[in-house]
Amino acid sequence: MDKFIVAIISFFVTLSVTPIAIKLAKSNGWVDIPNKRKIHSVPMPRTGGIGIFAGIAAGLLVAFAYQHSVWILWLLAIASLISFMGFWDDVKGLSFKIKFLFQIVGAILAIWLVGVNIPDIANPFFHTKLNFGIFGPVVTLIWIVGITNAINLSDGLDGLAAGLSAISALTLAVTSARVNVSAALVALAVFSSAVGFLRYNFHPAKTFMGDTGSQLLGFTLAVISIKGASLSASTLSLAIPLLAIGIPILDTTYAFIRRMVRKGNPFLPDKMHIHHQLLNIGFSHTGAVLFMYAVSGTLAVIAMTFRGKHELTLLASYSIIAIALLAFLKVMRVRISRSKGGTKNGKNVKS
Repeated sequence: MDKFIVAIISFFVTLSVTPIAIKLAKSNGWVDIPNKRKIHSVPMPRTGGIGIFAGIAAGLLVAFAYQHSVWILWLLAIASLISFMGFWDDVKGLSFKIKFLFQIVGAILAIWLVGVNIPDIANPFFHTKLNFGIFGPVVTLIWIVGITNAINLSDGLDGLAAGLSAISALTLAVTSARVNVSAALVALAVFSSAVGFLRYNFHPAKTFMGDTGSQLLGFTLAVISIKGASLSASTLSLAIPLLAIGIPILDTTYAFIRRMVRKGNPFLPDKMHIHHQLLNIGFSHTGAVLFMYAVSGTLAVIAMTFRGKHELTLLASYSIIAIALLAFLKVMRVRISRSKGGTKNGKNVKS
């Protein structure tokens, strides 16, 4: 019953508050102006994440009322700071250095007050543990900051970040239900808020979540992926959060490596994310989003099916799907490039 109440309250609060956020954005000029890097063609309200924040906050308060886990209140306080930073960026604009500073501070506070830490992870090859020792907090900080930015970078198409976050949160809710009920309730709050926001964000979107929403979703998912990823009282599973947040992690890692290889700034945006490439090879806006949902959903089903049983199988599955996706994009880009080259040279190009 507690799970149902948390989910339904988060959903309807987001559903109710988001239209108010849209009106506020329009009246105050908080709109996203189109440019060469962006997909949309008209100014769009960009503080819809206020609705996501309201839904998650309401869900966390209800979760605390049921579980009395103080870390939930600390998470709400820190997530509020992260969301405020995102809102300030949406309204005034912040440099990536300032945003990183906020994320690092938020991660440190989460380690200290929420109690998240990755002291060791399960070693799927030898059925032992990889112990990080004194570097556990450092690994935790990198994970939290990394996932926060991974969700933020996935916010490139209508409904993409919200949908992927919903799939990730539902996966974490299911896989953590027997280990940490409080983490499962928090995950359900995130899931329901993201689903409620899709009412206004799926293509054609009425609003964007902005950094207000994407930073909040990423930070919250990062924290609960640690809180609910235990295989036992002392051992964390790397495979579960990896599959649950698999597509954003893959896209961010791919983007970072790609920019480094090209000797560019790895922190500056471009139009070569996976969702951009899907558009470039012929997917429609909705088709690209649904394709990403399908891949993420496949990873989620694998995570929920084999959780706690075959750690190596989970990691192998993720690797195979990730390589297959990137190979598919590469092959399609080459085919399209050759096709365009053939057309320019006056040759007949067969489909």
